[in-house]
Amino acid sequence: MSAFIIYDLETTGLDPAWNVPLQAALIHTDEELRPLGELSLRCALPAHIVPSPGALLTTGVRPEQLEQAPMSSLDMLGQIARAIGAWSPATILGYNTLQYDEEVLRHSFFSHLLPPYATQGAGLKRADLLVMLRAAIILEPGAITIPVDGSGKRSLKLGAVCRANGIQLGEDEAHDALFDARATLALFRLLKARAPRTVELMLANAHKSGPIRLLARGDLICLGGHSALVPAVGIMPNPDNATSWATADLSIDPASYLDGTAEEIASLLTRSGARPIRMVKANSQPILFGWDDAQHALPAERLDDAVYHDRARMIRQHPAFRHHLTAALKNRFAGREPSPFPEATLYSGGFLSDADVRVCERWHELPWDQRGALTKHMGDVRLQAFANRQMFLEAPECLAPEAWCKGRDWLRERLTTEEDVPWLTLPKALIEVADLRATLDPQDADRHAHLDAIERWLRECSDHQRLAA
Repeated sequence: MSAFIIYDLETTGLDPAWNVPLQAALIHTDEELRPLGELSLRCALPAHIVPSPGALLTTGVRPEQLEQAPMSSLDMLGQIARAIGAWSPATILGYNTLQYDEEVLRHSFFSHLLPPYATQGAGLKRADLLVMLRAAIILEPGAITIPVDGSGKRSLKLGAVCRANGIQLGEDEAHDALFDARATLALFRLLKARAPRTVELMLANAHKSGPIRLLARGDLICLGGHSALVPAVGIMPNPDNATSWATADLSIDPASYLDGTAEEIASLLTRSGARPIRMVKANSQPILFGWDDAQHALPAERLDDAVYHDRARMIRQHPAFRHHLTAALKNRFAGREPSPFPEATLYSGGFLSDADVRVCERWHELPWDQRGALTKHMGDVRLQAFANRQMFLEAPECLAPEAWCKGRDWLRERLTTEEDVPWLTLPKALIEVADLRATLDPQDADRHAHLDAIERWLRECSDHQRLAA
């Protein structure tokens, strides 16, 4: 086993491409989950980001706090990247991090000229306690108490699960990165003690090599979703992405789709309801187990093993199915329009070259008055845009007058445009405030006062931009 890095982020909003962390907490532990170090960071709001009023209301962050933090976003992200490197080898773990925090971190690293995939470097694995908790509910039910909310539905919110199992995380502490990271560590300790087999199996999936091994050998496997397992078999990796595997749900008779065209098979990948073919991300800790490890947890209506073996054989031996599936996977995103905005091109714009990575490393090492000259050595135009932006945001005094005016115009357009853009602008944020106000309890004076403060701050920002224009 290796050490662990438990982390949590509090961010400016929900869309990873257009938001950044405002607070980060990382806890370094040994393999027995004994703390070795702790890092708690806050940064000021970058000038080009409009924070979601809903996010500020949820986290309790007041507008004046946005400008009082001791470091910039660039400084904080650099500290996070250095901590991950210094604490490697380790398994990086959080609560719902693979779906959200990890994406925010990747996009923020990308736009701040840091390695986007720093959490997947040598010696690092990635795990998600929420995913492991779902797996434990399936494999070892009753090991962890799962609370029920007011509507009678199961709640897997971190605070609710912690309180149901005797771990302190009050409502006033939730959505603070350090409190959430400490609660995640405590809950992980509890799950490790009460559902050790699930944790062992899921940690084997924390690196892509574990799931790929299960998928590639062609044996029956158990594939999990949010609440149940299905019998499955790996078919093939995506020709353009070896970590994404097409997998057949063997509870669905393959005779219903094996003779389909490439277009008909492609439709199976996105249709609503039960999908006979599922894409499994091997590098995102899937709930995936060997047959002998998990078949006991399959639904009661499961069929005889011989039926599943026969269906897997039909898939393997069909003469045209793999050919049609290959075509379907290759054309899966063919019609997608590329984004004109560099922040949205992390996945569509290609990986950074080794040469550009080295230039970015050097860029971070130089004093600000020398970084501008290095920008022209970046081969990737996305990096050039990010470097110019950071120069304007962090060291405008180092820019030539023409470059400074260009940055000023970019910032004003970014914040105030009335165009249909994918990021949050000041006008859209004020609309969000009005929508939130309509949903608040009239008796909740504190939240109304908080929302009033957010609205005043947004209007002051808007007035400032108008005056500057």
